[in-house]
Formats: sequence, C-alpha cells, structure tokens
Amino acid sequence: MNYLLGKHGNREHAKVLQGDPKLTQQLADSLNFKHKYTVGVLSFEEKDLEDKTKKEIMADFEKALLCGLEQDQYNICWVEHKDKGRLELNFVIPKIELTTGKALNPYFDSVDRKRVNAFKDHTNVKYDLTDPNDPANRQPLTTNTTYPKTKRRYRKRLQAI
Repeated sequence: MNYLLGKHGNREHAKVLQGDPKLTQQLADSLNFKHKYTVGVLSFEEKDLEDKTKKEIMADFEKALLCGLEQDQYNICWVEHKDKGRLELNFVIPKIELTTGKALNPYFDSVDRKRVNAFKDHTNVKYDLTDPNDPANRQPLTTNTTYPKTKRRYRKRLQAI
C-alpha cells in the first residue's frame, strides 16, 4: 500500500476509488501465507475516464477475475494513479476467502491469463479504448547500443581476433 498511496498516504495523483486501504493492509498482514496478497493494474493509454466508466470497468473486472465469488467473500482495494500521463487502476486483493478464512488465489497465470485477456479485449471494444494489441500502438524495437566498459573491451578483443 505504501507504493500505491505513499508512505503517509500522500502520494500525488493517487486516489482511493474503492475499498479501505487500512483494512486491506490489516487483512494481508494477518495472514500466515508466504504470498499474502495479489496486486495488479489495469492500465489505459487514456489520461482519464468518467467515474461511472471506471466503476463499471472495476466491477466487470472483479466479476471476471473472481468469478463464482460474491463481494462479501473477498476484499479488494482500488487506487487510481495518473502520474504517468495515463490512467492506471491499481488493485490489491488479500489472499483470503473472507467467509471461510481459507486461502484464495485470485489469479493463477496459466489458468486465468486467457480470461483476463478476453476481459481486456471486450472492455477496450465496449468503451472504445485504445487497443494495446493494435500494431499501430506498438513501440518499435530498438537495440541497446550502450555497453558497459567491460563488455566493450571484450567486444574489441573479439573483433581483433
């Protein structure tokens, strides 16, 4: 939570959109699990969206990620960032199912990636958002031309052979 809100809750361009950061932190801290929470971000090229749209996207994401769970079975905190010239909706989910106290793993990559990508694609179309998969939006590939001094020396030696 320190990263999301700043050490003293005063991070510039950060705003709690939903949830209670203190409760989320307390829940995570109370767990004896090795991995106490899941964090993630929905990142948009757009600088901002209407509040109604943000809430709809967050609710739809929760339904997609935590399908089969009711809202009283999990805790989530959403924090908005706008400090990078784009909108980011960050989330933190303590890894506990609240009604049973059992471990909850909201995201398991090999199982959930396709569903999360389908959510992303659907959301981008539904709200007419920038599609990161569109070739026009991809950044060109560049090669690193700066080498550390030791690599530069080895390269020169190899070229001299």
